[in-house]
This record gives sequence, C-alpha cells and structure tokens, in this order.
Amino acid sequence: MHILAVFILRVYFLSLIITFLFSTYFVYADSNNLYLDIKSVTKIALENNIDIQIAKFDAYIQRNNLGEAQSIFDTFINASISYDKNKKDTASTLMGTSSSVNNYSVGINKKIPSGTTLDVEAYNQRNWSNSSFYTTNPNTEANVKVSLTQPLAKNFFGIIDRGNIKITKLDIKNSDFSSLDEIESSLANVQAAYWELVLRYKELKIKKDMLNEAKRLYSIYQKKIKTGLVEEPDLLAAKANVSLRENDLLKSKMKFKEAQNNLLYLLNLDTKKNIIPLDKLDTNVDKFDLYRELKKAIKTRRDYKIAKNDIISENIDLAMKKNSLWPQVDLSASFARNGIDPSYKNAWSKINSENNSEWYIGINIDFSLENREEKAQYNKAKLRRAKALVIIKKIERLIFKDINNSVTELNTISNQVDTNRKIVRLEAQKLKSEQERLRYGRSSSDVLIRFQNDVLNARLALANSLFSYRLSLINMQRKENVLLSKHWKGTI
Repeated sequence: MHILAVFILRVYFLSLIITFLFSTYFVYADSNNLYLDIKSVTKIALENNIDIQIAKFDAYIQRNNLGEAQSIFDTFINASISYDKNKKDTASTLMGTSSSVNNYSVGINKKIPSGTTLDVEAYNQRNWSNSSFYTTNPNTEANVKVSLTQPLAKNFFGIIDRGNIKITKLDIKNSDFSSLDEIESSLANVQAAYWELVLRYKELKIKKDMLNEAKRLYSIYQKKIKTGLVEEPDLLAAKANVSLRENDLLKSKMKFKEAQNNLLYLLNLDTKKNIIPLDKLDTNVDKFDLYRELKKAIKTRRDYKIAKNDIISENIDLAMKKNSLWPQVDLSASFARNGIDPSYKNAWSKINSENNSEWYIGINIDFSLENREEKAQYNKAKLRRAKALVIIKKIERLIFKDINNSVTELNTISNQVDTNRKIVRLEAQKLKSEQERLRYGRSSSDVLIRFQNDVLNARLALANSLFSYRLSLINMQRKENVLLSKHWKGTI
C-alpha cells in the first residue's frame, strides 16, 4: 500500500508539472482539439507573434544610440614609442655626424559634461649625439604635462554636448512609444482574428442547428406524404432545403478553417489540432460616454506623448542652435614639469625635486564673418519648433475625431445588438407558431423554409453585430492606447 501511495503521488505531481508547463500557453487540449480563450491567445501573441518580436528589436536597436551620444565623454588613452637614428650629412661638422632619439609617451584625454577637455601626458625622450656641443650626452628628458580647454562662447560649458544627449534620450522614449504602438497594433490584429474564429465557430453551430431543423422538417413531410396530408412538391422542397443547408455547413467549415489558419499564423504556432475557442460571442454591450473616453485618451495616447517630447526636443535644439551663433572662444591652460639627466631614473626624480615648470594660459578665437550655416540652422530650428506646436494641435483634433467616431460606432452597434436580439426572439416565435400550424396541415413547405431562413438570417445578423461590437471595442481601446496595458504590465 505504501509503495502504491508513493507511486500515485509521483504521478499526481508529475501531471501537475506537465499541466503547469502546458498551461503556459494553452488552457487545455485533447488528442484532436486545442482549447483557447482570449487570455491565453493574448499571452501567446505577446511572446510568439513575429511582428511583436520585430517591434521589440526596433526599440532595442534605438536604445544603443544613447551610448553613441554619450561616447563624447569617453576616456581615451594614447601611447607611442619611436626610435630615430640619424646619420645624414650636415653642412657643419660641429653638429655631429650621428645622433639617435628614443621617444616613449602615454597620455589620457577626456571631455567632461561641463565641456572641458582634460589632457594628461607623460613622455620620456632619450637623446644621443657625437656632437661636442651637447653638455649632457647622452641625456634623458622626462616630462609631465596637464592641460585643459574650456569653451566660453559656442558650446558654453558643454551646452551643446549635454543637449545632444537629452535629445537622444527623448528620441529613445519616442522609439519605445512607437514600438509599443506597433506591439499594440499587432495584438489588436491577433485579438480580432480570435474573435473572428469565435464568430465562425458560432456560425458553424447556427448552420448545424438549421440543418437539423431542415432534416426535421423533411422527416415530417416524409411521414405526412404517406398519409396524403402533403403533396410531393412540398416533400421535394423540404429535401432541397436539406441539401442547401448541407452546402451552407460546408462553407461555414471552410471559413472556420481559414480563421483557424489565420490565427495560427499570427500566433506563430505549428499544430495540426483544431482550435476551439472557449469564449462566447454573446456579451453584455455597454454605452460609452464621449468625454470620459476623451479624458482617458489624452492621458494614454502615445502619439500625443511623442508630440510633447518632440516639442521639448525642439526647444533644446533651438537653444543649442542659438548658442552656435556665438564664435568659437576657447580658454586653454596647461602646466608642465620636466627633468633632464643622463640617467633615466634621475630624470624622472628631478620632476619632483626641482622646480622646472612651465605655465601657459591663452584664449583662442575662431569665427565666421558671415556665419551663414549657423544662422540657417537657427532659423530651421525655430521653424521646426513652430511646426511641432502645430502638429500637437493636429493630434489633439485627431484624438477627438477618433474617439468621437469610436464612441458613436460602439453606441450604435450596442443598439443594433439589442434590436437583433429582439428580432431573433420574434423570428423564433414566428417559426414555432408556423410549425404548430403544420401539425394541422395549415402550412406549406414554402412558408416554413422561408421562416427558417428568417431565423437563420436573424441569428447570423446577431452574431455579426456582436462580432462588430467586439472589433469596435478593440478598435477604441487601440485608439486610446489602453489595449496593451490591459494584458501586459511589463516593459520592452
């Protein structure tokens, strides 16, 4: 008993693990069918859909632009080694007939956010000559130099350098918004494809029901013709009606299969199983308030956020272009110390022990008399900012139009759904009453078949209006940019 209990527990826990792993994507499945609901379809799409994956890569690629912009503040290390042996003939023998120079140098260069460029350089030079005029021969010169350059007009204290980085960060934010928009658009397509599958599944059921109704009517006429209560044309009409319903069912099966294939393509799944939707097309339809939805859209629309970032970016660019009108005025300063000695070691020690220093300070000015390029860029920046202000006004009007149309459409379809529900009830009652008349021989096949068609068309119209409501709801959530946030709380 103990061994059997342990075995059962192991099988139970193994089944739980398999169920958990399988439910990562699917609600459940059997040997022939794969059962999905809107939540599982959405989850699969966010992880599997190819267009969504491409949109994510677009955002990842754009983010690397920040590193490029910040590279202006990278630290650079440079080093060099050289050897020069000179035996060229000279005009005077006093200069010697042979000399050699060994150079070793290393330096660090870096720009900081204030726009200041810092340089630190250390080099060692070994000189030898057979000239008698050298006091120290051979000699080694060790030198350490620190210098800085500070822009005082154009790029004043790094305003252009920092501005470029700020603009890049805003561009990356906008790229993320654009990628999220593409992801949401792809998700909307997937959900629309799922609800189309639900519609085709519902149509398939309606067509099966109507086929059964046609068969039942044909069976009644087969019995009645034996007793002479109906004539042969009624029997033939009922039989033809069955064939028509069978053809309708075949068309519905084809459309259902096409909807399955479309959904599988969007989900990037490869399975031979039939997808069976678990959600019902029928739902409670709501009424929507325009101003409430507008208020929501203004907070969530990504194109509006992008437009606002563009204005900030254009303001930064305008300040940069205004600063570029100034001439290039750079303050340069440096400090150096050296030591000279025949010994390599003593030459470096003299840098600290002796006051062999050099100070330098100067101002470099460089400017264009016409300054045409900078003026043109400044004028273009002003125009781009003005254009950005107009664009955001256009987007505000676009948001109002989109949401107004969506609310109107949803409320109209809601009324259509309510009306179609009433029509279905009335048509069903009409058919039922006519079927009662058939029991007493007071009806004909022509009337009954026509009433069956009326029921069929009413049920299909209701299904299509419910499908339109689902699509319109997705469309409005898409226009409000809230569809993705309902199913995905993560970041790209």
